[in-house]
Amino acid sequence: MIKNEIDRQLASLISAEFLKAGQSLELHELERLVWLDTLLKARNEALDLTRIDGEKSLIIKHYLDSAIAATFIEPKGVLMDLGTGAGFPGLVMAILRPYWKILLAEPRRKRLAFIEEAVELLGLKNVELFPHKVTPAFKGDVESIVVRDFGSVSQILPLAAAILPRGGRLHLLKGPKVDNEMKLAAKTQYWSEFDEIKDSSYFLGAQKLQRRVISFVKGSDSERTLPSRQVLEIASPMNPRFKNWLQLLDGRGVKKYNQAIISGVKFVKEILRTYPHEVLGLLAVKERDYGAMNIPNGIPIHHLRAEIFAQLDLFGTGPPLLVLKAQAPPIWEPEKAHKGVRLFVPFQDPANVGTVIRSAAALGVEAVLLKQSANPFHPKALRAGGPAVYQAAILQGPSLEELKDVKSDFFALSTSGRNIFEFNPPDCLNLVMGLEGTGLDDLWPLENRLTIPMAAGVESLNAAAAAAIAMATVVNAQTRRCTSDYEI
Repeated sequence: MIKNEIDRQLASLISAEFLKAGQSLELHELERLVWLDTLLKARNEALDLTRIDGEKSLIIKHYLDSAIAATFIEPKGVLMDLGTGAGFPGLVMAILRPYWKILLAEPRRKRLAFIEEAVELLGLKNVELFPHKVTPAFKGDVESIVVRDFGSVSQILPLAAAILPRGGRLHLLKGPKVDNEMKLAAKTQYWSEFDEIKDSSYFLGAQKLQRRVISFVKGSDSERTLPSRQVLEIASPMNPRFKNWLQLLDGRGVKKYNQAIISGVKFVKEILRTYPHEVLGLLAVKERDYGAMNIPNGIPIHHLRAEIFAQLDLFGTGPPLLVLKAQAPPIWEPEKAHKGVRLFVPFQDPANVGTVIRSAAALGVEAVLLKQSANPFHPKALRAGGPAVYQAAILQGPSLEELKDVKSDFFALSTSGRNIFEFNPPDCLNLVMGLEGTGLDDLWPLENRLTIPMAAGVESLNAAAAAAIAMATVVNAQTRRCTSDYEI
């Protein structure tokens, strides 16, 4: 019962806001909303339940929003409030719809403590709690899900697809920007598992805040199956997987485990799209880090605490990262014929190796990495070359010194020799680069040296830049000659 003046004033304010929105409340419903509001404000400071300021805002954005949304929802079986937080919309729906069976899912202890107290205070017999994080492995008997501003549509669909049976219903309570989320979700593999059955719009308060309730039904041809995707939580720096990943931040660890880590959203998306069979796992902090990405089934996902994720994020690009297969390239066979240009690379700077591989992939050049060369899967090499490590034709070769004894008809890029821009390359060209800084003048005869002419006063080019210029020049010369021969 409403016993004091403060409660009566609160009841009057709640009733007035509901009536403005065309919603009337029975006395027992109004009483419970007053009790809920009083408890929420009493526990908010200690438990951090809501950051909505002002009594009227609290009424409109929590109680009224939940109540109006309920008028557009037709649950089937048990209705799960996924990520209910402080109990919204689930607690309000339980008050106004006592014949609905509602499961409030919330893993955070402080909020669970509040919800348990509220359920007891309000005498809600139609409510149960699921005090854990909901994953695709959830086994409860749920036929409907309601979600209020918790995760993007792309994040919710895979989870709902795993939990709901055929004909199960999904209700999304969203703001006006949900259309952008829907466009992204439409590109995911789970979109086809649901049919949109209703899109309802309403407005809250004097400010006319637009809200949407979008309802889906899981298609009759969809099975309730557990996706082959795994989501594993890693919270400790002592975790064996994490300790192995730390070793992938240098060339020795890459060589030891035949694995590598690549960063950068652009590279991550391209590899997931084009080379998913090379991916061993995705590393992120939260689901929103990758929710809009189309991640093929079978790729494990690891959620890391932010502070330990940062130790793996060598270049500060942010999540997600990918763990890749990093098998050593095949061995170069000197006797095996080839056509076009083959570049021999001894670069010890991983960034130069990655840049050269990227250029070689773009120009269709075969790259032979000599013994002096840095690992092409070194983090710095991948940062420079990205997916090109899988696009380029890469082989392992001997040392620079051993190479001179293998063939005598190789050409080398040097600081002296014939002008490469005037060079007429053979159809099968072997082009050798020197070490950064020292080059290879003493190793190669002058008649087999090529040089890039430079302006006076410029001593040298960056090794990777010189390699790119040389490759582009000889490939272009070969192409022009082939075109000319064809025209004749």
